Amino acid sequence: MKRHLYSSLPVLSTLILVTLSCGTKKDSEGSTLDYSKTAYELIKVDSFQINNFTRVNILDYSPEEKIYLGYSLTEDDILEISEEGEILRREHKKGEGPGLYGNRNPTGLCFGPNGQRFVELPFQIISYDQDYEIIHQQRLLSPLPIRTSTPLGRPPYFQHNDTTKLLVGPSNYISANYLIHTKEGKDTLQNFYELNLLSGAVKSVVSYEPTSIYNSTEKIYSGLMGKSFFIDHHNNELVLVHNLEKEILIYELPDFSLKRSIPISHSQFKTYSPIPLGSNPSDNNQDELGRLSAHNQKLFDMSDGFYLLQYFTGISQAEYDSRHTEEKPYVGKFDPQEQRIILFKNGKQLSPELDALDGSLIISLPDNKILVQERENTEIEEEFTRFYIYQLQTK
Repeated sequence: MKRHLYSSLPVLSTLILVTLSCGTKKDSEGSTLDYSKTAYELIKVDSFQINNFTRVNILDYSPEEKIYLGYSLTEDDILEISEEGEILRREHKKGEGPGLYGNRNPTGLCFGPNGQRFVELPFQIISYDQDYEIIHQQRLLSPLPIRTSTPLGRPPYFQHNDTTKLLVGPSNYISANYLIHTKEGKDTLQNFYELNLLSGAVKSVVSYEPTSIYNSTEKIYSGLMGKSFFIDHHNNELVLVHNLEKEILIYELPDFSLKRSIPISHSQFKTYSPIPLGSNPSDNNQDELGRLSAHNQKLFDMSDGFYLLQYFTGISQAEYDSRHTEEKPYVGKFDPQEQRIILFKNGKQLSPELDALDGSLIISLPDNKILVQERENTEIEEEFTRFYIYQLQTK
C-alpha cells in the first residue's frame, strides 16, 4: 500500500535502491532502453544541519571555495555556509540605499565565475564580488513583478569571448502560463532570455521545438509549462527538459542550436488534457492539471557522464480524494511514493528506475553526490534546517 504524504507547504508566489539489470528490451512505447552491466544505488553518505531562527534554503555550492550559498527566510539574508553547516557570513542586501537591491526578494541566487555572486531580481541582476561590493548591475524586462519568499533557483551562466552571459527571466522558475493567459504567453514566455552582463543586451534564445507537445494544440497545459535545465560547462552545452516532454534537449553554446536529444521512457506518466486559453483560474480542469498530472520535475548534471531526472508519476482524481483532507492536505508532487528517478549515462537511459528520496533534491555536488533538504515539520517550530548528501555508487 502506498504511504500517504500530507503537506501544508506554502504555494510559491500567489501567481502562481534500486538495481539495474542487464541487456536491452522494448518499453511499452517501443523505444529501446539501455541496460548497463553495472548496478547503481543512491547511498546516504553525510548530513549536516544549519542552526538558524528561520528556515534556510541552499541554492548553490562552490567547489573552489568549498562553501554553500543560501538564503534565510523571513530574515531575507544571503548566507555563506560551510560544508559542516556553519553560517560563515550573513549579508542583508534587501532595502533601499547604496549597495542594496530594493524591497523585493531575489528570484535567483548562485555563484558566478571568478568568485562572483549573482543575485537575480524581478527587474535586475546584480553581480557582487566576494566582499559583496557590486561589480555589475543590469536592468531586466519582466512581464510581471513576481514576489517570492525565497529564491526559486539558480540563473545559469556561461562565458563566451571573455563575456559572461546569463539565462534569466521568470519563466526559468515558474510555469509560463502564470505570467500571461494569452496565445502570446503560450508561445513566447517559454523562451530563455540571454543577458550579456557587460552590455546589458537581452535576447530570446530557445523556444519550443516544432514537435513539442506544447505546439500540438491551441490549448495550454496550465501549471505544466515549466522546465528544468543546467549549463554543462565542460561540453559547452545547455541541457533542458520541459515538464511534459519525453526527451531531454541538448543545445550547442553559444548559438543555442539543437545538437541532439535523449529519449525518456517513464514507467508511469499519467497526464491530463490541456484546457482552452483564457480559462477561469477556478476551472476544475485547470486545477486537475496542476494537481494530478505527471511531469518532469528536476534534472541534474552528475559526474562521469551521468544525468539524473526526477519526475512525478501522476495520480487519479480518486487517489487524490482518498488521501486529501482539509486537516491534512495532500500534495502528490511532493510524495516520494509518487516520484521516480531515472538515470542517464553518456546519453542513454538506464533501467529500471530508482526510488525517489525522501526530501527535496536541491543541487548536484562533485563526486556523483546530490544534496537533499529534509522537508519542513509544519507541526512544530524548528530553529534548524537539516540536509543530507547522497552519492551514486555501484552496487
